[in-house]
Amino acid sequence: MATSQTPEMVAAHVPFADLCSTLERIQRSKGRAEKIRHFREFLDSWRRFHDALHKNQKDVKDSFYPAMRLILPQLERQRMAYGIKETMLAKLYIELLNLPKEGKDALKLLNYRTPTGTRGDAGDFAMIAYFVLKPRCLQKGSLTIQQVNDLLDSIASNNSARRKDLMKKSLLQLITQSSALEQKWLIRMIVKDLKLGFSEQSVFSVFHNDAAELHNVTTDLEKVCMQLHDPSVGLSDISITLFSAFKPMLAAIADIDRIEKDMKHQSFYIETKLDGERMQMHKDGNEYEYFSRNGYKFTDQFGDSPQKGSLTPFIHGAFKTDVQTCILDGEMMAFNPNTQTFMQKGNKFDIKRMVEDSELQTCYCVFDVLMVNNKKLGRETLKKRHEILTSVFTPIPGRIDIVQKTLAHTKKEVIDALNEAIDKREEGIMIKHPLSIYKPDKRGEGWLKIKPEYVDGLMDELDVLIVGGYWGTGSRGGMMSHFLCAIAEKPPPGEKPSVFHTLCRVGSGYTMKELYDLGLKLAKHWKPFHRKAPPGSILCGTEKPEVYIEPCNSVIVQIKATEIVSSDMYKTGCTLRFPRIEKIREDKEWYECTSLDDLERLRGKASGKLASKHLFVGDDEPQEKRRKAAPKVKKVIGIIEHLKAPNLSNVNKVSNIFEDVEFCVMSGTESHPKPDLESRLAEFGGYIVQNPGPDTYCVIAGSENIRVKNIISSDKHDVVRPEWLLECFKTKRCVPWQPRFMIHMCPSTRQHFAREYDCYGDSYFTDTDLNQLKEVFSAMKNPGEQSPREMASAITNLECRYSWDRSPLSMFRHHVIYLDLYAVINDLSTKIEGTRLAFTALELRFHGAKVVSCLAQGVSHVIVGEDRSRLADLKAFRRTLKRKFKILQQDWVTDSIDKCELQEENQYLV
Repeated sequence: MATSQTPEMVAAHVPFADLCSTLERIQRSKGRAEKIRHFREFLDSWRRFHDALHKNQKDVKDSFYPAMRLILPQLERQRMAYGIKETMLAKLYIELLNLPKEGKDALKLLNYRTPTGTRGDAGDFAMIAYFVLKPRCLQKGSLTIQQVNDLLDSIASNNSARRKDLMKKSLLQLITQSSALEQKWLIRMIVKDLKLGFSEQSVFSVFHNDAAELHNVTTDLEKVCMQLHDPSVGLSDISITLFSAFKPMLAAIADIDRIEKDMKHQSFYIETKLDGERMQMHKDGNEYEYFSRNGYKFTDQFGDSPQKGSLTPFIHGAFKTDVQTCILDGEMMAFNPNTQTFMQKGNKFDIKRMVEDSELQTCYCVFDVLMVNNKKLGRETLKKRHEILTSVFTPIPGRIDIVQKTLAHTKKEVIDALNEAIDKREEGIMIKHPLSIYKPDKRGEGWLKIKPEYVDGLMDELDVLIVGGYWGTGSRGGMMSHFLCAIAEKPPPGEKPSVFHTLCRVGSGYTMKELYDLGLKLAKHWKPFHRKAPPGSILCGTEKPEVYIEPCNSVIVQIKATEIVSSDMYKTGCTLRFPRIEKIREDKEWYECTSLDDLERLRGKASGKLASKHLFVGDDEPQEKRRKAAPKVKKVIGIIEHLKAPNLSNVNKVSNIFEDVEFCVMSGTESHPKPDLESRLAEFGGYIVQNPGPDTYCVIAGSENIRVKNIISSDKHDVVRPEWLLECFKTKRCVPWQPRFMIHMCPSTRQHFAREYDCYGDSYFTDTDLNQLKEVFSAMKNPGEQSPREMASAITNLECRYSWDRSPLSMFRHHVIYLDLYAVINDLSTKIEGTRLAFTALELRFHGAKVVSCLAQGVSHVIVGEDRSRLADLKAFRRTLKRKFKILQQDWVTDSIDKCELQEENQYLV
């Protein structure tokens, strides 16, 4: 039993059963007015009891919060993190009630989402548990609201400490002292879905007129209940305060045709829409706090002081000396210092859990300021706030920056900005009115957002086959609510595909009627999916469906998504980010879905982004398209001019040297622009595409723009200078590639060149003429000009070429290692450890490492012994470096040497 609280707390006197019966009446009531009446009766009764209990007392720290947190558990996600879902509860009930595992009731609990045909409770675990528990439980429980909260707090704290045994103990107390009805509501509180048909805004409005507004600026339910206990007393100043998380202002989806009207025909700001994590930073001197958009605290990750975290130590010095306190709103991004680019969220990283040893670094991109030196700025205009923001700190590239605002006036400027964002593979753009004030938790109000997926015709769509399903919960109970989709493996010529690779799981984009109709169409074909005997026609990754359907009985659905991202959950090795069903392709047979080759082509087309087309409106639209367009159509989606395939129908062939060879010309030179090169290629039999795919021979680029850089980063295509084409045209033969022609080589070409040429581009086999020799010499440096790193790189390349680096004696060749001998050299008691480290240094040198005596930039690893007294100093020094070293135990060296190969470093990290 949890420790009882002092009798002065109302919650210690109110039976939990009273709250549950109130919730039961609210749920059963039909209209909103009746639901409000039942809640108000319970609330008024609580307040009357509170006034009687605390009569003539001052500074009472008692409120309606113990009940409110149970009525609105979804607002207490961080404080009430139980780590418990329906399946775990089902197993726990089976264990505690000693139910036969294959018995009827046990299977009901475990398969709660599967329709049984006897009741309409499929998908509602709490209702199914209620009927299983009813004959086995007390008629009325004995717990008070305070005791329930104490036990739930115990579950949450033990979940955080990963003490499953103590979690079970607290759950057992709840179960054995509660009735079936009380447990039904306990389950809903634990899974944070009460299904009352009664919104949190309705609860707040009944509690106090200012409750919703105060919660928006504090996200603290307990503070709301304490400060607004008396409904007759309002708050004169409800505003954002330091070290109290607030709900950020949000943007509404824009209609491009209405932009100028929505901005009241005045000038407006355009910003890049960043693809990171919305984060607010609160600073008071050396003290920092970070909160997510949902009010979760991430201070431990980013740092509460200049000495801790993945961000604070690097940005503390950026603030102006006269700035003591401030609150900033922005986006937390992952920055790659090697490429000087921001990473998109679709990549495999979590900005909220990045470790110090990561190759990426945390960067805070700030777009608003809400307080400076205790002056609240929420009611200032955005224009004024932006002016103030520029005086708060000095940006540090890759660490803290100000999101740039571009002043615009017209719809055309918005379209140009969106097209530029598409080219840069960015998420989209933001439109903000300069005179807008900051309104927490409001959507729109002068802030708009535009993503390519919001505009018809800009996204590449995929036609995928439904191969699996998942039973729904709530309003979707008893029907398939989500589907596992797949694409086809290329079959032999003339045959239909017989094998399908899973790609994504989708559960949105359709209406309830469309979902119901689709369910009826497929209902008779679903079969249980057995993990130990899966169907041979459907290849899955780690994600498995609950039921499957034979491909020949299924339907194709058209999917829209933002991008293709890597994932091992699906057989394709990738999945779709934010997928949603656009429509059912009644016009296509089951075997006409997207293929693996189609998917690979889309991945290479725009670095995985599914937005590659441009938007044209009005006068920007190409002339020939304007002539064809219907007179009432204001907006036509098309491909921007420089991405359109050229008209080569009138070209006369002069040679067949490039017959049916596919080229992608990104850009040319001043004297030979892109259209000229494409025309000449056609004359020589070449085939022109505008985006490289699996069959593209090479990409021609006269300059390295963003599209070329994306192609280079994909490492799938050779990128060649136009000079190679010009030489082929001149000699009328396919001139072999030489190093001077290459901008980038894919792995196979790189391997071929390594066999043909040395590092200076000099051929091992072909005779060299005078001009080529001059080029080779110009690429060489005098020995005195080569840095130690370049010399080491040359030696490493030699070792790699002649397989010397595969020898165990060279296993540490690529490492620069510092051994922490400082702590032991002057201490006789640790002389043995010092001797061990010194011996380890000799072993490292013998096995190829460069061992240094000074800790500085360039060190890749630091080895420590049993003495960890200097660990904090080492980590503090590491934060000052651009390229981080790893701190490893001495055992990593000895184990690697013993096993004749480098061991996985993560298990030796200190």
